[in-house]
Amino acid sequence: MTEEVKCIIGLEIHAQMNTKSKIFCSCPNSSKDAEPNTNVCPICLGYPGTKPALNRTVFENGVKIAKALNCKIPDNIFFSRKSYFYPDMTKNFQITQYEIPVGLNGYMDIEFKGVSKRIKIRRAHIEEDPGKLFHVGGDITSSEYTLVDYNRAGTPLIEIVTDPDFNSPDEVLIFLTKLRAILEHLNIYDSEMIMKADANISVIGGARVEVKNITGFHNIIKALEYEYNRQRIMAKQGIFVKTQETRAYSEKSKTTKTLRVKESEADYGYIFEPDLSWQTIDSKRMLGISKTMNELPDERIKRFVKDYKLTEELSTILIYTDKALADFFEKCSKSIKDYSLLCNWMTTHLMKCLNYNNVYISKSKITAENFTDFMKMIKSGELSERLAKELIKELVSTGKTAKELIKEKKLKIFSDEELKAIVEKLIKANPKAVTDYKAGNNNSVNFLIGQALKETDYSADVETIRKIIGKSIQ
Repeated sequence: MTEEVKCIIGLEIHAQMNTKSKIFCSCPNSSKDAEPNTNVCPICLGYPGTKPALNRTVFENGVKIAKALNCKIPDNIFFSRKSYFYPDMTKNFQITQYEIPVGLNGYMDIEFKGVSKRIKIRRAHIEEDPGKLFHVGGDITSSEYTLVDYNRAGTPLIEIVTDPDFNSPDEVLIFLTKLRAILEHLNIYDSEMIMKADANISVIGGARVEVKNITGFHNIIKALEYEYNRQRIMAKQGIFVKTQETRAYSEKSKTTKTLRVKESEADYGYIFEPDLSWQTIDSKRMLGISKTMNELPDERIKRFVKDYKLTEELSTILIYTDKALADFFEKCSKSIKDYSLLCNWMTTHLMKCLNYNNVYISKSKITAENFTDFMKMIKSGELSERLAKELIKELVSTGKTAKELIKEKKLKIFSDEELKAIVEKLIKANPKAVTDYKAGNNNSVNFLIGQALKETDYSADVETIRKIIGKSIQ
């Protein structure tokens, strides 16, 4: 991204909560495998006369998030109705928080290019998700017709609104990655759940553009990159956005297009929600909620550096990439005390295999027990690095142990005694290489190592062979 035209970005992030039931009714909070419009009831369908009842876990989750984001938490909180005339909200209003949200005036510190930057959190509030629209034969502006699935209606959301403190999509990516890690460590959100954003973006001299309902990290960044470049090119030509507008991002074309002129808050006609009671957060309730909060990512990074002697960079990769990955590391660390070796294999070869298979470690077939045994074989020299790099691919995709794969593939694992016999045979067969080595020519030992690897079909460990050669040539 060029810095020649300054970019200003603010976010409104919507993250689902992984509670068992929906926010205001007892319907299961899961519509992934359900038939359309079957995971519903009169409350989440908005039937006249029905009364919502607040899910206590949802509310406590909201308090935890606000606390984790350094927000001020009001003593008394209530819900409001936001007029929302759209087919995915059957009762024509959304129950949300407006006047007094669960969290106000917080912040999150991120590090960008080695410099710490504070992103201010304007508010965090709890609300219900609407249903899901399916635009058949096109997108929101061009589809032939639209289908509605109300299974998602009533899914609990936390909306986090930042100040316009970002100056590039790269900063946004760092922020979202850290936010996801916080939500995961609170056990409120997991990596397979939906996170959306409304992104407000402008360049200096132009009006603000809101890109609405962008789903997923990748699309949020791509939408911001496109919109910034569009406005930047316009600005270089002396053309600026003059009227605030709402645009939609097309995942297919990787572009944004105009939807409508931006609404104002007054257009939503907020009123107090009369069917829900005020929620009071006194010191006793706050203490109870705080006691159930887990260790947060930044605290965990410091502990990894202290307890496992890992670098801050590697600790951050483990913890910010996926909480389950960090949990996996801690399970393996109980048996593998070479923490640096374990971490290096996880953050390189294991993560590469997971990415290749497009799967999170919690959904992969590899287990901590299998990976621990695998690492022990590497540590002992029983597995060469070359062979281990091949086997780890199938550890992830099949869930089999390294020993099962070795037996299945009929691979030969050489003992130190067998390697010593191979080396001694090569020393006798290559007297010139031995003489050159004794004369200080280190290339000759590489020749002998290469010959030994050929003899073992490249399944032996290079360093083990090197040590045996060194001991054998005295």
